[in-house]
Amino acid sequence: MASEPTLANNHGAEEEDFISRLPDPILHIILSKLVIRDAAVTTALSKRWAPVFTTLPSLKINANSFNPRDVLAYPGPPSVENPYKWIYALCSVLDSRKTPIQKFEIDVEIFRLYHREFYVVFRELCVAGVEELLIFNDHPRRIYQIPSPVFWCNTIVNLELTSCELVVPSKLTGLQSVKSLMLCHVTVADNDLRRIISRCSEMEKLVIIDCHKVQNIVIRGPSLLELVISLQRPVGISLKSVPQLAFVEVSLIYDYDSWMNYHASFEERYAAREDSDEDVFSLSLRDFSGRDSGKTFEGTNAAANLVAFLNRIHSVKDLRLKFSSEYRKILSKEGLTLPTRLSPKCYLVELKKLRLSWPSNYHTFNTLISCLLNSSPHLTEIIICVTSYNNKHCHFALELDFWDRQLPAECVKHHVTTATFYLDDYISEDCFGFPKFLLLNARNLKNLNIFYTGKLKDKPETAEKIKHEVLAVQKASPDVEMTIKPIIYRYMYN
Repeated sequence: MASEPTLANNHGAEEEDFISRLPDPILHIILSKLVIRDAAVTTALSKRWAPVFTTLPSLKINANSFNPRDVLAYPGPPSVENPYKWIYALCSVLDSRKTPIQKFEIDVEIFRLYHREFYVVFRELCVAGVEELLIFNDHPRRIYQIPSPVFWCNTIVNLELTSCELVVPSKLTGLQSVKSLMLCHVTVADNDLRRIISRCSEMEKLVIIDCHKVQNIVIRGPSLLELVISLQRPVGISLKSVPQLAFVEVSLIYDYDSWMNYHASFEERYAAREDSDEDVFSLSLRDFSGRDSGKTFEGTNAAANLVAFLNRIHSVKDLRLKFSSEYRKILSKEGLTLPTRLSPKCYLVELKKLRLSWPSNYHTFNTLISCLLNSSPHLTEIIICVTSYNNKHCHFALELDFWDRQLPAECVKHHVTTATFYLDDYISEDCFGFPKFLLLNARNLKNLNIFYTGKLKDKPETAEKIKHEVLAVQKASPDVEMTIKPIIYRYMYN
């Protein structure tokens, strides 16, 4: 009888020994799944476990990381309970390190109030050679300046900054090793943004999401491969040198109401600062509303500036453009004076995949589609996503015969193999002019898909009529397979 517990205990010891015998990289993965306080406790398990936590290659810190356990049960977003104890605990963790931290991710709202303490934290991280630095802020009313040691660190490879303020030193000595840079809701002046982008000469990926204060984004990226820009107000985009750019995603999602709601605190944040620039918010509103838009990229001539942008991405292989109803109104007021094709020296000769998203009706963008087709001789895949957002405010004359008057581009005749259309609530006859054009002229077309959501699903007779008309089109490709069916809305953007 006494031997049974012994056997059980031996079995448990064997299991414990098996886990302890795992190599450090595996144990690091295990500890990275735990909250930092639980991961730190493992140092007391045995001599084998003692150094594992202190050699973790990455640390993920948030407000709850060093809060008392009884605070963790509070509802709502986490916040630091006792800043002094919190910072002391963070410094203790960093002081116990046996190896440099490769990746440091922090999301805490007390940067602005304890900038001196955090200056020391980031100085130590940068001196030790941090490679990935991710600084988030879930409290956009409490923006903070990025500590200056970040700007003279030359070991950072991946830098992600959210809801903060960038004041870049005039003599920027660091960031030469950055390969991936993400700026999300960052407040930054034009010159500072230009300086930091130019300094990251090895950068391969750049993501800019709705930066505040900036009026013109100037990009020099000799090594840049991937560019993602999302803007909720008119901002200039100027590409000076991007010879290797292969992936481009630009979202001009201007929407006055949602933009106002999201950024309602911007003026308050700056008014609370001693060094505030009170004109920043009002200037942004004037630019957006068009009353003082002469200084902005879209405010002068949106169509011309769009063409200028397309002229500088001739090496792109995957191009994704998304426009809002507000942006469409800007183009419509200007008459959408786009050329039928880009300059031959600016042709998108590498472009294989094109994705376009905009509110219905997309006849407003027929000229843009035609221009891109005529300028992309090797295009093979087309995806068009049409939404009905804010449709009740859109009243434009239909151009039902637009595609009947177009000659097929080189890519349509010889290269396009797949075309997919996602159509939301509002469906009109002009939405099917382009699919019919492809069926009539695309000789190598293999798949044509039309997916629809919303009201059309509730009108089976209308859906059947549309399907019959499309299927009745004389097809240039005898091998084309067609799919016309309803889908769930969320799959439109997958």
